Amino acid sequence: MNKATRNYYVDVVIGAAFLVTAISALAFLVPLSWIDFSASTTPTVLGVNYGVWQLLHKWGGIAMLVGVVLHLVLHWTWIITMTGKSLPWLNFTKRKQEEVEK
Repeated sequence: MNKATRNYYVDVVIGAAFLVTAISALAFLVPLSWIDFSASTTPTVLGVNYGVWQLLHKWGGIAMLVGVVLHLVLHWTWIITMTGKSLPWLNFTKRKQEEVEK
């Protein structure tokens, strides 16, 4: 798998996890009149058990966190290079050359 395809799949996972987390977060913000307290022992929002919304939110957030960390790892060299170019007084390029010479 080439870099572009790998990056695409990582970004798709991050985007899907973001959508799950965002939608489940909105489910927690609905007015009380939208929540059905009579359907079961736990309240439901839009026909989905409140506990399921909590699980979706928690695991969506974890998936997004893992995806973002993976994204940063895959792009670490680019991040360092661009930081060195944007903030030349940090001397990242010089430090990198010194590490290569060792």
